[in-house]
Amino acid sequence: MSKTVCFIGHRTVANATRIKTRLTETVLKLISDGADTFLFGSRSEFDSLCWEVVTELQTQYPAIKRVGYNTPHETAITSKEERRQLEQLSSEIAGGKVCLKDFESAVNSQKSQNATKDAYIMRNQEMIDNSDVCVFYYDKDYLPPRRKQSKNLVSDHQPQSGTAAVFTYAQRKKKTMINLFE
Repeated sequence: MSKTVCFIGHRTVANATRIKTRLTETVLKLISDGADTFLFGSRSEFDSLCWEVVTELQTQYPAIKRVGYNTPHETAITSKEERRQLEQLSSEIAGGKVCLKDFESAVNSQKSQNATKDAYIMRNQEMIDNSDVCVFYYDKDYLPPRRKQSKNLVSDHQPQSGTAAVFTYAQRKKKTMINLFE
């Protein structure tokens, strides 16, 4: 039976080597349980680790697919030639080597089309909706940096992390969840 898995986590990963090892073990187990489609967001070290692991495992399991989920201001690369050309151009502009991610297909998140600052949260909710299993890197004690709410307010605003918001969403949706932070 075919299963779909999404990956969601904080922007930075503590002890990435250990997490990558746990992630590889987890993805191998999911593949043995029927997972063949893996959904990815963007903008985090955890997303990059997940993409790297699944891409490496494609040599052993060529039937698995990587699907990039886009917010309105993003575009996933869906061909190796496009990736090669964009990496070359980006490397020339940046003055150093640039590595981009490619996917077998891409989805423009419908939930995030009219979103503003919460586009990533809306996109991640859509990934959760379309998954059988959600693999998280979620630290319940993590808080993003405090922000000024406005010029008129004296106090700062402490936002909830986007990962916390979608972790709670996945719980409410009663999804099968794996948290690699623990």
